Amino acid sequence: MNTLRSARLTPVFVLFLMGCASGASVRSPGFTSPNSRRVLGDELVATREPDLYGAIATCRPTFFQPRDARRQAPALYVDGIAIAEFDAIRSIPLADVVAVEFMSGPDATTRYGMDHVGGAILVWTRRGRTTG
Repeated sequence: MNTLRSARLTPVFVLFLMGCASGASVRSPGFTSPNSRRVLGDELVATREPDLYGAIATCRPTFFQPRDARRQAPALYVDGIAIAEFDAIRSIPLADVVAVEFMSGPDATTRYGMDHVGGAILVWTRRGRTTG
Protein backbone atom coordinates (compact mmCIF):
# COMPACT_ATOMS: atom_id res chain seq x y z
CA MET A 1 0.00 0.00 0.00
CA ASN A 2 2.83 2.45 0.81
CA THR A 3 4.50 1.76 -2.54
CA LEU A 4 1.29 2.50 -4.42
CA ARG A 5 0.74 5.73 -2.50
CA SER A 6 4.27 7.02 -3.14
CA ALA A 7 3.97 6.15 -6.84
CA ARG A 8 0.90 8.38 -7.13
CA LEU A 9 2.45 11.32 -5.27
CA THR A 10 5.77 11.30 -7.11
CA PRO A 11 4.54 12.93 -10.37
CA VAL A 12 2.84 15.71 -8.41
CA PHE A 13 5.99 16.28 -6.36
CA VAL A 14 8.14 16.34 -9.51
CA LEU A 15 5.83 18.92 -11.11
CA PHE A 16 6.04 21.03 -7.96
CA LEU A 17 9.83 20.93 -8.05
CA MET A 18 9.88 21.83 -11.74
CA GLY A 19 7.69 24.84 -11.01
CA CYS A 20 10.04 25.95 -8.23
CA ALA A 21 13.07 25.55 -10.46
CA SER A 22 11.53 27.73 -13.16
CA GLY A 23 11.01 30.47 -10.57
CA ALA A 24 14.76 31.02 -10.42
CA SER A 25 14.41 34.03 -12.72
CA VAL A 26 12.93 36.03 -9.85
CA ARG A 27 15.78 38.28 -8.73
CA SER A 28 16.44 40.35 -5.70
CA PRO A 29 17.25 44.00 -6.36
CA GLY A 30 20.86 43.12 -7.10
CA PHE A 31 20.81 44.86 -10.49
CA THR A 32 21.87 41.77 -12.42
CA SER A 33 20.18 42.31 -15.77
CA PRO A 34 20.09 45.53 -17.72
CA ASN A 35 16.86 46.52 -19.45
CA SER A 36 15.15 49.57 -20.87
CA ARG A 37 14.20 50.89 -17.42
CA ARG A 38 17.50 50.20 -15.67
CA VAL A 39 21.09 51.11 -16.40
CA LEU A 40 24.06 49.82 -14.41
CA GLY A 41 26.89 51.95 -13.08
CA ASP A 42 29.50 50.31 -15.33
CA GLU A 43 27.53 51.29 -18.42
CA LEU A 44 27.22 54.86 -17.14
CA VAL A 45 30.96 55.15 -16.46
CA ALA A 46 31.73 53.75 -19.93
CA THR A 47 29.99 56.75 -21.54
CA ARG A 48 32.81 59.02 -20.29
CA GLU A 49 30.25 61.76 -19.68
CA PRO A 50 31.23 64.36 -17.05
CA ASP A 51 28.12 63.89 -14.89
CA LEU A 52 25.28 61.48 -14.17
CA TYR A 53 22.74 63.49 -16.17
CA GLY A 54 24.87 63.29 -19.31
CA ALA A 55 25.56 59.58 -18.82
CA ILE A 56 21.86 58.77 -18.44
CA ALA A 57 21.02 60.98 -21.45
CA THR A 58 23.53 58.96 -23.47
CA CYS A 59 22.49 55.48 -22.27
CA ARG A 60 18.74 55.91 -21.77
CA PRO A 61 17.55 59.22 -23.26
CA THR A 62 13.92 58.16 -22.79
CA PHE A 63 14.31 58.66 -19.01
CA PHE A 64 14.14 62.42 -19.60
CA GLN A 65 11.37 62.55 -22.21
CA PRO A 66 8.20 64.27 -20.94
CA ARG A 67 5.28 61.88 -20.67
CA ASP A 68 2.43 64.15 -19.63
CA ALA A 69 0.73 67.30 -20.88
CA ARG A 70 2.33 69.38 -18.12
CA ARG A 71 5.79 68.20 -19.22
CA GLN A 72 6.67 67.55 -15.59
CA ALA A 73 10.24 66.41 -14.94
CA PRO A 74 10.68 63.09 -13.16
CA ALA A 75 11.23 63.13 -9.42
CA LEU A 76 14.70 62.19 -8.20
CA TYR A 77 15.42 59.66 -5.45
CA VAL A 78 18.94 58.80 -4.32
CA ASP A 79 19.24 55.71 -2.14
CA GLY A 80 15.52 55.95 -1.39
CA ILE A 81 15.61 59.60 -0.31
CA ALA A 82 13.68 62.23 -2.29
CA ILE A 83 15.88 65.03 -3.63
CA ALA A 84 14.04 68.33 -4.05
CA GLU A 85 16.23 69.80 -6.80
CA PHE A 86 16.38 67.66 -9.94
CA ASP A 87 19.61 69.40 -10.99
CA ALA A 88 21.32 67.63 -8.07
CA ILE A 89 21.59 64.67 -10.46
CA ARG A 90 24.54 66.50 -12.05
CA SER A 91 26.50 66.45 -8.77
CA ILE A 92 26.37 62.68 -8.14
CA PRO A 93 29.77 61.11 -8.94
CA LEU A 94 29.47 58.45 -11.65
CA ALA A 95 31.96 56.20 -9.85
CA ASP A 96 29.56 55.96 -6.86
CA VAL A 97 26.52 54.88 -8.90
CA VAL A 98 25.53 51.20 -8.77
CA ALA A 99 22.37 51.53 -10.86
CA VAL A 100 19.74 53.96 -12.08
CA GLU A 101 16.15 52.96 -12.75
CA PHE A 102 13.27 54.84 -14.31
CA MET A 103 9.80 54.42 -12.80
CA SER A 104 6.83 55.47 -14.93
CA GLY A 105 4.40 58.15 -13.76
CA PRO A 106 1.61 55.73 -12.77
CA ASP A 107 4.06 53.45 -10.94
CA ALA A 108 5.78 56.36 -9.18
CA THR A 109 2.43 57.86 -8.20
CA THR A 110 1.30 54.55 -6.77
CA ARG A 111 4.51 54.09 -4.80
CA TYR A 112 5.35 57.66 -3.73
CA GLY A 113 2.08 59.57 -4.01
CA MET A 114 0.86 62.51 -6.07
CA ASP A 115 3.18 64.88 -7.98
CA HIS A 116 4.96 62.02 -9.73
CA VAL A 117 3.18 62.35 -13.07
CA GLY A 118 6.54 62.67 -14.83
CA GLY A 119 7.78 59.47 -13.23
CA ALA A 120 10.78 59.01 -10.97
CA ILE A 121 14.46 58.36 -11.45
CA LEU A 122 15.84 56.12 -8.74
CA VAL A 123 19.60 56.24 -8.18
CA TRP A 124 21.38 53.68 -6.04
CA THR A 125 24.92 54.46 -4.92
CA ARG A 126 27.64 52.31 -3.41
CA ARG A 127 27.27 54.19 -0.15
CA GLY A 128 23.54 53.43 0.00
CA ARG A 129 24.05 49.75 -0.89
CA THR A 130 26.59 49.19 1.91
CA THR A 131 24.69 50.98 4.66
CA GLY A 132 21.16 49.97 3.88
